[in-house]
Amino acid sequence: IGKHYAMFEAIHGSAPRMVGEGRDIYADPSSMLRATVMLLRHIGYFEKAGKLENALDKIQGEKKVVMTGRDTGATTKEMAEEIKRQVGG
Repeated sequence: IGKHYAMFEAIHGSAPRMVGEGRDIYADPSSMLRATVMLLRHIGYFEKAGKLENALDKIQGEKKVVMTGRDTGATTKEMAEEIKRQVGG
């Protein structure tokens, strides 16, 4: 919203149905984290934004962690651990 104000959000809701179905541990944080990349760039943290974006691109492109939203895929914690590994944290 211009140069002074901005809003960043994930492209999905909070997924309360997943919680009700006991699938909350399989929620994919990618959309929220991609919004975080945009926020970091907006406030001038270009290097940090690039690291996070590169990590997400690599994880998804190389299918290092596959999120399905079900027990057939990775958990949110597994995704977070891989992101942390990729950014060197």
